[in-house]
Amino acid sequence: RTLDESPPSFTKLKISDPTAANDRISVTFALNEPGTAFCRAERKDSAAADMPIARILAAGWSVAATAAATDNTLVMTQLASANPVSGVLDTETSAFEEQVQYHVYCWAQDNAVDSGGR
Repeated sequence: RTLDESPPSFTKLKISDPTAANDRISVTFALNEPGTAFCRAERKDSAAADMPIARILAAGWSVAATAAATDNTLVMTQLASANPVSGVLDTETSAFEEQVQYHVYCWAQDNAVDSGGR
């Protein structure tokens, strides 16, 4: 690990054609440095005006990007993962519905440590 004070940023963030598979949402992404991307899908008609990081993490969907500028794919098969990698699992584990639009929220965490050793 290296010292790093800046969070990773997405250099690519693309949602696959939703009509290609009606039971999943695939997100292709690349980061500017090694890190982990977390994503969450939320029904477009939900009342959420914004998406706190804790809610993205609670969905349990993540993929580690071990190299910068390399394409990675995160596949969500329901609103929340039944086996979250970290955090507390949401109780909302509904499958995706056909003909329903979803917002997808993603956040990336650095694999490096800051100057405080965290």
